[in-house]
Amino acid sequence: MKQLDFGFPIPEGHEIIFRASITLKNGKVIFAKQYGLRGFPILVPVAKAG
Repeated sequence: MKQLDFGFPIPEGHEIIFRASITLKNGKVIFAKQYGLRGFPILVPVAKAG
């Protein structure tokens, strides 16, 4: 499988997680499999320990 290239650097203090489904603002749930993906990439801040 080809490595994904996001086309931008991941900001410091953030990481990419993958989810099999996402919920749109109108409440509709869509699944990555419907779009030929294994998961949707989501940029999230990393929690600081301490």
